[in-house]
Amino acid sequence: MLYIFDLDLTLICSRHRQATLPDGTLDLDHWIENNTPEKIMQDSLLPLGRQIREYLKQAPKHRTHIACTARFMQDADHDFLQAHGLEFDSILSRPAGCSDSDVTLKDRLLRDYAEEIRVPFARLMSYAHFWDDNEKIRKHFTTYGVSCYNPYKFNDRYSKENAA
Repeated sequence: MLYIFDLDLTLICSRHRQATLPDGTLDLDHWIENNTPEKIMQDSLLPLGRQIREYLKQAPKHRTHIACTARFMQDADHDFLQAHGLEFDSILSRPAGCSDSDVTLKDRLLRDYAEEIRVPFARLMSYAHFWDDNEKIRKHFTTYGVSCYNPYKFNDRYSKENAA
């Protein structure tokens, strides 16, 4: 089994660094400006992130767990993941200078990953489970037969329970 996790707004709350454009899309310039080590370390784990952290401590060895994020990962991002116990088998992330849409990016990242581990992409997708807050990502990967999950209900439910 392959378990794929998005980071922002799936496992990690980074809202304090985000802004949106009038059309509702991410303001990438604002994100880049606020993508500093100090602000990255102010991120926090969402309930699903805390749950996955505990799961990863005892996950069966025959399962593969990867992060697939549209973030350009820098040292501070890796430090944050390590400090919070989110240790994945692989981290797939945006290359420097890439401005592809999230769907195009994640499709390419996962195709490259399949090639790297020498598994046909269709076969890899046939046993994958993907958690991502982006509906376009979920719809896209569902067409490959991937089981896709929206983390919002889980995160919302357990955020409210923890606040009570």
